[in-house]
Amino acid sequence: MRRLRLTPRRVAVLLAATVGLGAGVAYAATLTVGSWHLWAGSQTLTKGTCTLTGTTQSTDTYVTQATPNGTNGSGTTMLVRSNSASQDWSFVSFNLSSCSLPTSGGADTATLKLYLYSAPTSNRTLTVTPVLTSWSGTLTWTQAQSLAYGSATTTFTTGTTAGVTFSIPVTVDVDALIKNPSASFGWRINDTTGSGNATTTFATANNGNAGRRPQLVINYEK
Repeated sequence: MRRLRLTPRRVAVLLAATVGLGAGVAYAATLTVGSWHLWAGSQTLTKGTCTLTGTTQSTDTYVTQATPNGTNGSGTTMLVRSNSASQDWSFVSFNLSSCSLPTSGGADTATLKLYLYSAPTSNRTLTVTPVLTSWSGTLTWTQAQSLAYGSATTTFTTGTTAGVTFSIPVTVDVDALIKNPSASFGWRINDTTGSGNATTTFATANNGNAGRRPQLVINYEK
C-alpha cells in the first residue's frame, strides 16, 4: 500500500475537512498562508493636481431680486444676501476640460475657494448647491428661477471678518463631473440664515488681484 506523505500543508487541509465533517457549522480559527502565496510587488498610483481660476477658466456672477432682469457678470465682486424682498444669489462655474482629467480616474479631493471681499455685519450660513443646467455670465434673477438645482452639497458660515479665503469641499460633485465634464454648471451660493439684510461679498474672476479670484483645486488619480 502506498503511504500518503503528510506535509504541513496537507495536515492543515485534512484537519479543516475533518472539522467540517464532524460538525454542522465549523469555523477556522487560524489561517496559515505559505510564502509562495504572497505577492511581494508594489503598485504606485499616479496623482495629479489641477487648479482652475481666472476669466478664461471660470464664469461667475450674481443675480438680485430687486432688479430681476439685470446682469452683473462684469463686476469685480458678487453678492449673497437673504432678504424677503431683495435676495442676492452668487453663481460660479469652471471649465473642467482645461484640466484634461481622465474619465477612468476620480477626484481625491476638490475644493472651491472663495475670497471674502467684504464681510456681513452678522455671521451668516451660506449654502452651496450644484446647478444642473447651463447658464452664462449674463444670467438674471428671472432666468435663475428656471434653472435646475441638485441637493445642497454643503454649508459654511461667513464670520464677520473680511480678507479670508474659504475652502469649501465639493469633491462629491467634481468626482461625478470627471466622468461627464460637459455637465459642469458650477454652483449657486445663497444665504439660508433666514431673515436679515446682511450682505456677503466675494471677489470674482474680474478682480485685479489674482489671488482673490475664485478657484477650483482638484487632486485626482491619473
